[in-house]
Amino acid sequence: MKPFITQNKKYIRQTAILFVWLLLWQILCFFVKKQVLVPSPLSVGKAFLSLCREYDFWLTLSASLCRILTGYVLCVLLGVLFAVFCHKNKLVHAFFQPAIQAIKATPVVSFSILVLLWVKTDWVPVVISFLMVFPIIWTNTMAGISQTQVQYLEMAKAYGFSPFKTLRYVYVPSVLPYFVSASHTGIGMAWKAGIAAEVICTPAVSMGKKIYETKIYLETPQLFVWTICAIALSMVLEKLFLKLLHHISKRMGIFYEPQNNTAIS
Repeated sequence: MKPFITQNKKYIRQTAILFVWLLLWQILCFFVKKQVLVPSPLSVGKAFLSLCREYDFWLTLSASLCRILTGYVLCVLLGVLFAVFCHKNKLVHAFFQPAIQAIKATPVVSFSILVLLWVKTDWVPVVISFLMVFPIIWTNTMAGISQTQVQYLEMAKAYGFSPFKTLRYVYVPSVLPYFVSASHTGIGMAWKAGIAAEVICTPAVSMGKKIYETKIYLETPQLFVWTICAIALSMVLEKLFLKLLHHISKRMGIFYEPQNNTAIS
């Protein structure tokens, strides 16, 4: 028994913490005594099992997942490319800096309403996820490039490294910790912004529309279910994306120290 506990100490601790939170949730529900305000864990579990049997539930999750992932992936690709371009051209960096600051400061609701006037409803969450995460990816990539050690660049030049080898062995190891931290923060930001945009513009098939409908019909257990699903999907995608980055960097022979998962925002 003792070796089993030692080997699975982490999972046992996590299970115990989850149990404590569920207990606190149940205690809060007992004192409030209004399911419409705070539903019990049991009622939320029943609502989840009921929704799981419906095809529409899985279709809705898939639709929101595709929208937000599309915005996030586009943001990562274009954010990195734009950061490299701005690093090489200081005038371009100075020109776009105010725009990046404006994007960071603009509320999601304002952007959602504006974007709704310009694009189709289904594309609003894609654009919003892109816009909300873009400054994080851009800023952290720029920081990683600027922190590249000059002596490493001089050494690469002295040994006649090609641009590709300089990128792989000098720039990538310098940028990667900042990029990983930005990606870690950005996935959660993309989900929050994307779901908020869906609530505002209500695409036909979306988690945001379901959340909006639970508010109208006071279906609080379903609201908890959709919220928990959004959190769970965000956490799963975060872990998968970070594992993918770790696998790619390992295959390339690049080792890095994460920046405590703290992105520059």
